[in-house]
Amino acid sequence: MREKKTGKDSKMLLHADRRLEDGKSAGDKQVGRRHANGRHAVRVSKFLQAAVLAAGVLGMSAASQSRTEISEKEQPLWQVWSAEECDAGLTVETVGENLILQKKAKLTADSEEGKDFRAMYAGDGNHTDETLRWSSENDWENNDHWLMADFGEPVSIGAVRIYWERTNVKSYALEYSQDKENWQQASVFEEAPEQKEQQIVLNEPVEARYFRLHVTDVLKEESDLSLYYQNVSVQELEVYGQLEDCFVIETPEIEAGSRRTLELPTVPEPYSISFGGADYDVLVNMDGKITDTIADTQVVLGFILEKDGEMQELPGIQTKIPASERVEVDREREEVPEALSAGTLPKGFTAMEWKPGGASTGAAHSDWTTRFIRVVYRDEELERTAQLFATELSGQLLQDVSVEKLADTEKPAEGDIVLNFRKAVGDGKEWTQTLGDEGYELNLEAESPGVISISARTKRGVRWGCVALGQLWEKSEGQLPAGVLRDYPAWSVRGFGIDVGRRPVSLELLYRIAEELSKHQMNTLQIHLNDNQIISQSDYDGTKEGARQLYAGFRLESDVRNKAGQSIMSQDLYYSKEEFAQFIEDAAVMGVEVVPEIDTPAHSLALTKVFPKLGLSGDPESVDQLDLSNPAAQKLAETIWSEYLTESDTFSGTGTVHIGMDEYFGNQKAFVDYMKALSDYVAEAAPEKTIRMWGSLSKTGQDYSGLSRKIQLQVWDTDWTDPQEMYDAGFSVINSLSSSLYLIPGGGYDRLDLDFLEKKWQPNVFETQERTWELPRWSSRTLGACYMLWNDYASQDGNEITEDGLFERFTEPLDILARKLWK
Repeated sequence: MREKKTGKDSKMLLHADRRLEDGKSAGDKQVGRRHANGRHAVRVSKFLQAAVLAAGVLGMSAASQSRTEISEKEQPLWQVWSAEECDAGLTVETVGENLILQKKAKLTADSEEGKDFRAMYAGDGNHTDETLRWSSENDWENNDHWLMADFGEPVSIGAVRIYWERTNVKSYALEYSQDKENWQQASVFEEAPEQKEQQIVLNEPVEARYFRLHVTDVLKEESDLSLYYQNVSVQELEVYGQLEDCFVIETPEIEAGSRRTLELPTVPEPYSISFGGADYDVLVNMDGKITDTIADTQVVLGFILEKDGEMQELPGIQTKIPASERVEVDREREEVPEALSAGTLPKGFTAMEWKPGGASTGAAHSDWTTRFIRVVYRDEELERTAQLFATELSGQLLQDVSVEKLADTEKPAEGDIVLNFRKAVGDGKEWTQTLGDEGYELNLEAESPGVISISARTKRGVRWGCVALGQLWEKSEGQLPAGVLRDYPAWSVRGFGIDVGRRPVSLELLYRIAEELSKHQMNTLQIHLNDNQIISQSDYDGTKEGARQLYAGFRLESDVRNKAGQSIMSQDLYYSKEEFAQFIEDAAVMGVEVVPEIDTPAHSLALTKVFPKLGLSGDPESVDQLDLSNPAAQKLAETIWSEYLTESDTFSGTGTVHIGMDEYFGNQKAFVDYMKALSDYVAEAAPEKTIRMWGSLSKTGQDYSGLSRKIQLQVWDTDWTDPQEMYDAGFSVINSLSSSLYLIPGGGYDRLDLDFLEKKWQPNVFETQERTWELPRWSSRTLGACYMLWNDYASQDGNEITEDGLFERFTEPLDILARKLWK
């Protein structure tokens, strides 16, 4: 579990948790608090961000922004006011500059709740950070409050956007004046706004130097606490000259056929539009090339609008990709011909593409339960995949399933299940194939009676085809439909992670977890290899020496020792380099990538116990954090990583490694410098590997422009890292949000909320008590999700939490999350 620093005597876990009510957790083990989320950085467009990145100054936050004076803000020259679905596609409205962000404009108010909630914070260009807002006095005797803009000279005003912190206003108006004495009403409202973001277009533009939001009454209800909080609170007030443009971006129409290319929608000058991506990138690649399909499919397409060098992403547009080869339907009978309706998929089994029909028999379903079944392959790379599948089928069918390698010229026989690699087709170009890196095709007797083939571009894709066939077998009770199906995932990261640092976890349990993930087509198992007791929540004598005696684990065999010969690795249980490398290899056969995580510079008591001079001094609760002012701390981390990346083959079988980087409470500039130095070191040592780390950048308040945008950020807390900020800055993002995806057996997060996961949760949505972030599902940088299990507690109600108990908590939400991460 990620730890928040709260002081020596604190026993609180400070996670913003949707499951916490009235500050208490479900298990009454922990106390939660609401905290302000959202990035502090001034908002800039993607184009400006790119320019700022080039200048090397992106990442300035509230820590570097004066709270006593807000200077002229950078802002886009135009922006999308609204983009709403219509019958033809998207209706887009645009506006120009926000007049309040111009240099001459100033905001004042009738009253302010305090210096932290001043009027100017409602005009700082940041509508997401709840700590940067205006709030009036909480005056029960007087509900008359106003927030006023002085533009320095008369301006034309035609559109207003208000980001309310709380929608408790009952009666309010937009008013304008030339002299600040005589006011006229531009719009009047007698009901509370329906949503926190309110867009108002005036019937006619008005000319004025002064413009204000004037509230005359607020709600007084017990149910929503407005009876007690009668102040007016505004996150941001935006004022625009008028709606500049309004046009429709039509849904692209895609015809049947092969070698199709997406035609971009038309937009009026001076706008231009480009393709941003698709939720299923195997269907439409970034060049706009559309794959051949065997059935009609639905896809969400993303587009980017550009004008005057400014870029804005648009909401996704859903459209249909018809089958490449159209099938004529008997219009008189108004039904699909018999040959096509013959084979149907059983209830509970779905695929992106399904084309029913047998090769010669035309049979609807074929009974495979009585056949001699053999798994065969031609490519030696598929030998272990075939053996694993045969073992699984033997258990499922209660009969022996043999495995054989076919010669290149040998044809499969009736009862064979053939595993194949699918090669590129068409002038060496692969864009005509729908399978991608993890997709597969099942050919169920469509080419040869009594023969099933599983084809994919990769071993993982073949594995997922095997898993799907096993599921289809179970759902149909062996009565397999004849036809061809293709399936592929929507999300590239579909995972689970487990903390093995805070308690010993056997390798046998890790194998069980990998096997179960594989059966659900989940492709990631993150192993948090080192951690320690949360010092602030532990009983110790209050000294640094006492804190160093708390439990800490480093589960991987290591040669790193201090001068006295003490090793950093755990003595109660550790994995040898050889057996962990074998585990990585075995999991890969299952389709699961093991992502080893070595967490520094925090959560590092296993290191600072052995090298106490490298730990932070002062507060005893900081002894588990490396002192980044000491160059030897950086060298120690590099030595540990080199042991597994270059000096041994321990991590050679995985394509992704995790370098930690969460909850560091020392010098934040040194923290960001350490991130860059260590990530650069790992990238140089293993250039073929993807680097992943915990998202902590928003809270540092530092310039992080030097970090490689190839790093994947795992977002667990939006106070530490704002997901939208990270996405806008160019990082790829993984959802591991604690409020919905954290398991802490024995703690307040003992079980996940299955009802929420089933009905509401989505991989691209980050929901907290404060607000909800939604990243575009069509973007290749919105990667997916990884739910986590943290071993903070060894027992529950006095009883030891067994490994079976851990496994049960892991499997409980697995089916829901796997389904949502595949589709």
